[in-house]
Amino acid sequence: MKCKKEHLLAKTIMTINTFLKFYQQKVDIKKKDELSFLLFELSCYSNSEFFNQYNKEIDEKLKKDFINAFELYTINNIPIQHILGYSYFYGRKFVVSGDVLIPRKETEELVENVLIYFDKYFNFEGVKVLDLGTGSGCIPITLKLEEPSLIVDATDISENALKVAVQNSKLLNADVNYFISDWFSEVTDTYDIIIANPPYIPINEEIEEIVKKEPDLALYGGNDGLLHYETILKNIAPYTRSSSLIAFEHGFEHKEGLTKIINKYLPHAKIINIKDISGKDRMTFVGLGGVLDNE
Repeated sequence: MKCKKEHLLAKTIMTINTFLKFYQQKVDIKKKDELSFLLFELSCYSNSEFFNQYNKEIDEKLKKDFINAFELYTINNIPIQHILGYSYFYGRKFVVSGDVLIPRKETEELVENVLIYFDKYFNFEGVKVLDLGTGSGCIPITLKLEEPSLIVDATDISENALKVAVQNSKLLNADVNYFISDWFSEVTDTYDIIIANPPYIPINEEIEEIVKKEPDLALYGGNDGLLHYETILKNIAPYTRSSSLIAFEHGFEHKEGLTKIINKYLPHAKIINIKDISGKDRMTFVGLGGVLDNE
């Protein structure tokens, strides 16, 4: 009854500004920006149009759409990106669904650093890239669009995930070759750059209800979160070239454990650990055959 009364209040004449504040006061601080993003996306306004309308009466359809989305988000714990059906990555819109991990900003940083190392060590024609466990395809598509000369392959064990990735490639006009593979099980080529952002949440770790809406296959990485890194590194050598770069995203607590696994299987590799914009250890790069030696 209380919820209905609150929504009745929201049905009174309100500007976009007051309407948004009305709902932002119902959530914790970290969700306030997400509600602002949700309202903006549902409005279908451009940035300038949205702010021009900010202190004008909110459209009734927008109000209704937002209230329905707000309930899905706060009551049913549906991620905003699933409600909208898309997410943004590297400034581009990617289709997402319950079959793929929602692209994260940390992964944008992984891609950015791969591009930096590409310029330093691989800036020549015919560089081959493999993205393992591609999900939505945000990593290989972004790399191909940023560096069109790259030859890009991407795999996933999930057929449904690959359907989403293929859809994104078509929408964004990115030439990426996709195929089903359980890590390297169906891989037959060798690569200059291999990228992996495998599931790394420990199986017994508590996670938010809203995160549980994403596929388990893309979330959990065994007892310590390092299971898939071990599998990848144990089998990676035949798929690298004489000079190769391997790029990992991982949990901030996994730097030391991952470094031990790298040293176990690639004892002569150069290892670079990089913090994300928040100062957390989230990326590890592995250089073979002189790659990263100048860092």
